[in-house]
Amino acid sequence: MIAVSIKVFRGQAETIIRENSSLLQDASITLGLNFPDVVFPGDLRNEMYIKLWSADFSPSGNAQARRSVANFARGAVNSIHNNVQVTIEVRDQDGRPVPPTLSAGSGEPLTAYFHSMVFQRNNQPTFGELVKLSLPLGGITRWHVFFTFRNRGRDKAARGSTETSDRPFAFAFVPLFPDGRAALEDGPHTLLLYRADRLGQITPDMYLAGPSWVSPGQKPDQVFIPPDLQKIAPVMKDTLTIRNSLCSTKYTQNPVLLSLLYWEQITDEEELKTVLGKFTFVGEVEIVKFLGDIFNSLFGIMVSTHNQSGEIDLLIFNALVTVLRIVQDRRFNNFQPVLDVYIESHFNCPPASSHMMRSMNLLLANPTSPDTASSLRASLTVWDYVFKFITRSRELQKVKELGIAGGATAEHLESTFRRDLRAHLGEFNKMLSTTTPPSIIGTQTMALQNFTSILPELAKIFPVTELVSHVRTFANAIVIGKGKIVVWKLIMFLQVVRGFLFDTPSSRSLLLEAVVIWIKPHFGRFDEYVQTNPGDSEATKDAARINWLENIRLCVTIIAVMLDKLCTSLVQPGILADKGLLRKEQDNVDYLLSLLPRFVLHILPCRAVAYSNI
Repeated sequence: MIAVSIKVFRGQAETIIRENSSLLQDASITLGLNFPDVVFPGDLRNEMYIKLWSADFSPSGNAQARRSVANFARGAVNSIHNNVQVTIEVRDQDGRPVPPTLSAGSGEPLTAYFHSMVFQRNNQPTFGELVKLSLPLGGITRWHVFFTFRNRGRDKAARGSTETSDRPFAFAFVPLFPDGRAALEDGPHTLLLYRADRLGQITPDMYLAGPSWVSPGQKPDQVFIPPDLQKIAPVMKDTLTIRNSLCSTKYTQNPVLLSLLYWEQITDEEELKTVLGKFTFVGEVEIVKFLGDIFNSLFGIMVSTHNQSGEIDLLIFNALVTVLRIVQDRRFNNFQPVLDVYIESHFNCPPASSHMMRSMNLLLANPTSPDTASSLRASLTVWDYVFKFITRSRELQKVKELGIAGGATAEHLESTFRRDLRAHLGEFNKMLSTTTPPSIIGTQTMALQNFTSILPELAKIFPVTELVSHVRTFANAIVIGKGKIVVWKLIMFLQVVRGFLFDTPSSRSLLLEAVVIWIKPHFGRFDEYVQTNPGDSEATKDAARINWLENIRLCVTIIAVMLDKLCTSLVQPGILADKGLLRKEQDNVDYLLSLLPRFVLHILPCRAVAYSNI
């Protein structure tokens, strides 16, 4: 009988071991076969797991070749027939064994060889044995895994004889990087077995030039083998199946991602454009493992000689948006802290702001085109992070400018950047004022949904009073006065008054005046002639009334939030001590309360009638 007790510890492994040293001081940390939920910059893991899965040894093919006259004489045919042991080792391109890199279990020391189990008289054994291979950190390696197959007879093993049993009858191999760049693809691989009768005459160049596995549905005798290799080591009917899984923060199995990470090796600009175009189809799981390296590559390309005139800015920007959207996906939102750490501590591309604004301006130049509309909408979903990169690059640029130029020059460059940013925001206002085609409403709605997310970043560049002016211009740019877009416009107003702009005394009165003007048209009696069109169906009219009720609810909520903040400000010691500020806050309250008669005279009766009809 075996008794097992389990105790669960929660927290960081290092902290748990330190706090429970008497229980865990000799315990080894076992990492999962997949990556954790978050891979922070600096986290390093570089392993490949190889599972020796199964084999198929043909008794009619290789068994006859492995029988010897001595075995027949001793009557030991049955004792060695298909009792096979597989040995795994790792070799370099010259055929030399590499330093110990294999591990058969957690806490086990690294070894140069791994020997499988032996199944007596079994033509199709299923091993199911897992081996961990520690990959090198010094760039792409030309290592390969080498398999040797030996007969293991019970009688010979009992007598300790090694003359015949240690002589391999077959070998197989699999390169860790088949094309010299991308790592071996995850999944099952059925390896070819070559005869090892003349193994000493086979050089690594000879067998590495041949195929190492068969494709699905293919038989060993259908694979082309180089004549020199076929003459010395013909392919057998036997096969070995392995399964591998890469778990690395340094290597990838995707050739497109690999080309991007090593973009400096690409000399052809068209090839680089192809890589950037295909990058958007790389798997999400593969991307999040290399966030920092991917950003470094994209920003490196942005300021490289390949992009001197900005001809590939848009391709780079679309790739950046692809990465940012993956991080914002709820499946990978644990990587958002990784992105924040990168922007604050690892991002180092001062010219990025001008390139990113130029790319968005290209999309805004024709927002209704099918080719650009989807890209523009995708960028709006990550608008906040786009501006985080813009503002952070500007901060880095200012430090660089102060170190190179004088104060007057730095001030001129700062005013130029602000002018460019104002022009960039003006492009969004033009897009919001567009009324045709009707599909533009979708893009305008996404802009409304995400506009308040960029306000904290804009506050790092503009004073709050000017920022209020930008908010007012943005809101006034929308000319459509009915439909769902009005609801989203009111939701944007609600987010604005809940944010820092309304908490700041210097901008509160300016924002209050604008908000009151904005909500007045949506804070009155339901007008069927305004809210509907002649000939609309009853269902359309009912939908319009429901939208009107939703608008009223949002308007009341906006007023309640502003009134609550104003009442809170009236009792703050700093405002009570300043008569001018106190009088200003009282005027704000009076101005807001001017809406209450409108609410009592028009809204309450209409709401009562609406609810009675429902």
